[in-house]
Amino acid sequence: MMSEPMMMEGQGQVPEAHAPVATPQKFRIKRVGARPMQFEGSELGMAMSFSPANEYWYEVNIYRTVESRFVLAIRLFYQSDDNQDTAKAWECESFGQVMDHLEAYDAAQDIQVKIAPEDLSLSLPELAARAMGFQAEAEAARLQFRGLVGEILHELEQ
Repeated sequence: MMSEPMMMEGQGQVPEAHAPVATPQKFRIKRVGARPMQFEGSELGMAMSFSPANEYWYEVNIYRTVESRFVLAIRLFYQSDDNQDTAKAWECESFGQVMDHLEAYDAAQDIQVKIAPEDLSLSLPELAARAMGFQAEAEAARLQFRGLVGEILHELEQ
């Protein structure tokens, strides 16, 4: 699910919509269930939440296209080969729209709820315990993602 090439291009402040794109490159972001997103531009910032202790991590990339639009890519990677990495990407007219997508993204949607057929015979207290576990996983994913958003915003301000 990687885009190519992956080069860091730190741009001092919140990017201006019509500021020139530094040395444009071609990017291709593979997306599950959708055509790859292809564009020419430069990467404004990247942040990753990788930790060996986590079974998954996020990578967020923000790009500016040569047409002065912005692309936001949110990738989810798994440590295990049993899960498929995913990528979501949006093309935005303004940097404000990028921020809107980042603020609206709910990482809880990325939690995998797996219930085996034999689990259908669980009692109500057992189901309630499982539900509480899923809630805890959803909150942990949201917390991980919010930290990542803070990191990329800090990087863009530098």
